[in-house]
Order: sequence, then structure tokens, then C-alpha cells
Amino acid sequence: MLRRAPLLLLEKPEDAFELQPVPAALIVDLEGTLVPFSPSPLLVIEAVGEFDEVARRNGFDVRRIQYITNADLKEVTAKGTRISARIHSNAHKPFFMPPRQFGHHRRGGLIVGDQYLTDGLLAWRFGFSFGLVRSRWPQPVWPRLQLSVGRALSAAFFRPADQSG
Repeated sequence: MLRRAPLLLLEKPEDAFELQPVPAALIVDLEGTLVPFSPSPLLVIEAVGEFDEVARRNGFDVRRIQYITNADLKEVTAKGTRISARIHSNAHKPFFMPPRQFGHHRRGGLIVGDQYLTDGLLAWRFGFSFGLVRSRWPQPVWPRLQLSVGRALSAAFFRPADQSG
């Protein structure tokens, strides 16, 4: 039997800071989780800044947060902002390799995202927990299909996590 990753159902991405214990490190999906699909660079920068601010208010070190997407957001990473080094576009999830320092947080790492087959399988591959968030934006056909297939396969890769705190 495969080792199954802990699955946490989150109402919104910021709920990750209310988990007990608080995750040691976070990898947060962008499209469908923090921003709508095909976002503008400005929207991505604003969303990351807002999420970082929530992290700071909760005493979380933003250097332990990485943002990830399979979309091409080179306009965002090329801007040279303080956050650009923590944004990984064209990530090829679930085959993305998290930054080396995230290996130290393997047991306490959490990936927050809206898709079992990309975000969830990335969590499963690295022994992280997976915080599934329902996208609040309309999803294109492909992400909707991925979600349906992922939901059908989820029991093989994920186990419900204790969220009682």
C-alpha cells in the first residue's frame, strides 16, 4: 500500500495559519487558489503581498512561503520584487522540485492548492500535507476535469488529517 499524505480541507488558503501545529513551511498554489486563472502580473503581486501580510500578522516567517504555478508568469518574476524569488512559474507540478531548504521541513510542510493531481500529488511526492482549497473563481474546462479525476483517485494518495487542533 502506498504511503498516503494527510489531506486537510481548508475553507480558504489563510486557514493554513490556524492549523495546529502551524506548518513549518508552505508552498501555495497561485492560479485557482490565490488568484483566478490567467491573472495579470499586478494581481499576482497584490495577492502574494496580501497573503504574506496575513502570514506576518500570524507570526509566520514569509521566507518559509513559496508560491507555485504551472502558468508562465515570467512578467512577475522578471520584475525583481522582493517576492519574485519566491514565485515559481512554469513549475511543472507535480514534478516541481521544492527549494532545498524545504527538505528540512518535510514533516511539517504543507502545500495549499485547489487540485489533487498537481498540488496534491506534489505534496504526496515530498511527504508534505496537502491543504485542499475549493477555488472561488470559475475554472476553465481542463482544471474542472482534473479536479473530477483527482477526486476519484484521491483515496489512493491521501488520508483525512486530524484537524481538531
